[in-house]
Amino acid sequence: MTRLGGALRVARALLRLPVVVLLLTYAACGLAAAGDVSYVGMLRAAAVVVPFVVCSALVNDLADERVDRVNLAGTVEGSNRLLLQGRSHRRAMLVLAVVAGSGELVAAYGLGGEARRAVLAIATAALVVMLGYCLRPVRLADRGVVASLALPACYVATPYLVGLLIGRGVVRASDLGLLAALYIGFVARIVLKDLRDVRGDAMFGKRTFIVRHGRAATCRFSAVAWVVGASLLILTTPHPTLVHRLQVAATAAVAVALLRRLAVDEGPKRDERIVSAIAIVGRALLLGLLITLSAGPAGISAPVAAGFLLTTTGLLLWQARIMVTYGPAPRPGGGRALALMANTGGIRDSSAGTRR
Repeated sequence: MTRLGGALRVARALLRLPVVVLLLTYAACGLAAAGDVSYVGMLRAAAVVVPFVVCSALVNDLADERVDRVNLAGTVEGSNRLLLQGRSHRRAMLVLAVVAGSGELVAAYGLGGEARRAVLAIATAALVVMLGYCLRPVRLADRGVVASLALPACYVATPYLVGLLIGRGVVRASDLGLLAALYIGFVARIVLKDLRDVRGDAMFGKRTFIVRHGRAATCRFSAVAWVVGASLLILTTPHPTLVHRLQVAATAAVAVALLRRLAVDEGPKRDERIVSAIAIVGRALLLGLLITLSAGPAGISAPVAAGFLLTTTGLLLWQARIMVTYGPAPRPGGGRALALMANTGGIRDSSAGTRR
């Protein structure tokens, strides 16, 4: 049992389950947009997407080991990092990354049919962008807003396009508008992830958007991206319903309201609550799109789809409200992590023009 438990912990650390679920949701949106809501299509997409997530997680952990020792010390996320916990060696992780990356390419090639070449090209491009994001001399992760614009190229475009190609075999020009909406929406959320990591990023010269421009500018940028992404989503979703349009507008309004509160620094605990709530709101937006895209191909009537959409959105928005009020469940080592998050000395906030 001890060995089994250790193996399960290693598997959880490698899989990054929340990231896997997010990318598979984008793949499901691509499949649904192509008219495919089958389990077989989803399994074929997962065969390409999951190895990519494992490979990117391993490469990121290898590249960011030093900064993660500062940013993730005492956190649950840090406890899932194999290098930080001494549960793996760099050489072993490098071998696993090569195996996972190769597995992604083999899975893409094994799809066969019309999609083979296109999916293989996308899988290869995703690996190249991911390596450029993490590794020197390119190291896009250190390049401010460029990092927030490059990461969605891997985490949004790859699974969405793979889903489209598996479902239909070709990508149409009309599909690119929806991809742009999903891309901008992801940028709106991902730019906030560095709020927790300011101290370590600044210490090791990782010039993220918030390190360069400060909290207020980061929240403004995210709010604009939310509005633009939501507007584009309303315009580009195939066969949108009135309920879906209202759901998109409502979730975007909630996100912007939360960002206004986040723009004011009232401590790391409050930051964690609001950023987590915004992530939940983003989940509601994405699931609403998936329900809307899947209803037609699955033969679900409009009233049933609308009821499911409203119920899902209501539950997630209620969860976001609870998150803002009470925060995440208590986590071991949280005090130490919050203390590190609170130390943001020397980071300029562009709204004040001073250093704090």
